[in-house]
Amino acid sequence: MSNTGRKKKLASFNCDQRKWEQFIACCNSKGTTATATLLEFIDLYLGDSQDKIDTKGGNDLDERLDSKIKASVEKYLVTSNNSNSSPSNETIIAICERLDKLESEFSNESNSNQTTVIDNLANLEQKIEKMTAQMTQLAEAIIKIQDYLNNQQKRGQKSYYNNSSYSGQSPRMQPLTEEGLAKRLGVSEETVRKERINLPPPLFVAWCKNKDRAGLGWEFNQNTGFYQPAS
Repeated sequence: MSNTGRKKKLASFNCDQRKWEQFIACCNSKGTTATATLLEFIDLYLGDSQDKIDTKGGNDLDERLDSKIKASVEKYLVTSNNSNSSPSNETIIAICERLDKLESEFSNESNSNQTTVIDNLANLEQKIEKMTAQMTQLAEAIIKIQDYLNNQQKRGQKSYYNNSSYSGQSPRMQPLTEEGLAKRLGVSEETVRKERINLPPPLFVAWCKNKDRAGLGWEFNQNTGFYQPAS
């Protein structure tokens, strides 16, 4: 508190902003001020009617307190703002309109965020569907390649047997070690091993066929550890 004159002090206290504005508006409607109302209430409480105030209940006491406190709140607000004019109804209306505007902006932002999430989910579903379709096409292409290689292998074996020097009997190729296959294909063992690991079985058969002098495709048997002509 600070001195405001002889035997007078400026009193201040915390109050809810909305209640404070409602208090001032009520004081204005009754033609009084917040300060006057609070001072009257203090005088009445400290005066001869203190006992009566403490024991009196009901709507009459509530109405009197409401009127006096609202008038004092208005005066306090004016003093705190170093202004000679009291807040008008237009000020209160402007504050309410500002609150409504903020609420509307918040609501629009929430709706916008929700719409963005929905759009992102839709885009994700479309990407997943597209990837699934591409994987299906890739699987179909691999099956076609495998069928083509099998047919080519059969035709190559038939041609080799027809041109063989052993008439009346088709030669049967024996399984080869990795070293034996490397020599047959004219490459190193490391190259054979690398291609077998990196290529799918059908493509490895095709690679061997392209390197083999007789046009044979070779496949690796996991059980025996040997390379044998592709069936």
